[in-house]
Amino acid sequence: MKLSRRIKRHMGISVSLVVLTSSMAFGIAHFVLHKSYTSTATLLVIPSHNANSLISALQLTQTYADLATSNRVWNTAAEALADHISAAALESHTKVSAITNTDLITIQATAPSAVLASEEATQVALATMNAATELTGSSELQLSSPAAIATQPSFPDMKKIELLAFLLSAMGAIFLAVLREHFDTSLQTEEDIQQWLHLPVWAMIPRLKPKWIKNHPIIFPEDMVSHQSPSISLKEARIDAKNSLSSAPERRQSP
Repeated sequence: MKLSRRIKRHMGISVSLVVLTSSMAFGIAHFVLHKSYTSTATLLVIPSHNANSLISALQLTQTYADLATSNRVWNTAAEALADHISAAALESHTKVSAITNTDLITIQATAPSAVLASEEATQVALATMNAATELTGSSELQLSSPAAIATQPSFPDMKKIELLAFLLSAMGAIFLAVLREHFDTSLQTEEDIQQWLHLPVWAMIPRLKPKWIKNHPIIFPEDMVSHQSPSISLKEARIDAKNSLSSAPERRQSP
């Protein structure tokens, strides 16, 4: 059988599987998984220019990044937050990185709320600036990019989840279609009959739906089309035939 016919035979169940799987993935990602938001603040290193300080900003960047991950900064930032989050919890979902070959330090905070994530990143940045000022006696850190409030959650990524669900469901639908085709031993086409039975095909009766017959009265007049439901059961047909046979002798006895 041609590939196009095989795909067409299993198109209904394949499309249903793709739609069902994608809908379930969307529902789980949207209603079940807990959302989290990420906000980032950026610090700029500006070294003081004096006779005793000839260290470049690139060399100081990693030093101040290490300072931002100290217990002193975590405790100060945790005390400044309105929710009174612990220093250990703040450290667990905050990431500090010194951007390579630049004089920038990024402070990325992740929280269940977009506002909370922005506040955490901002407080860690301010605490780092204050700690650096107290240790060096000069303001060598500047908040170049404040932490903005995120408009979309960083987790879950809906686009990736939907794309992954679609790809997996499509692969599953193709596998199911191939599996059904492999175990299907029925004869579907003229080629199947000639291949397996080695018999010629003289004529073929098409499968016509009742709705199609009803919409073509010229080909099928009303007196040829039964007005009863096409889904009448075989048991009902046998009962009607039995009643007709039982009444036949009575008609022969009547004059």
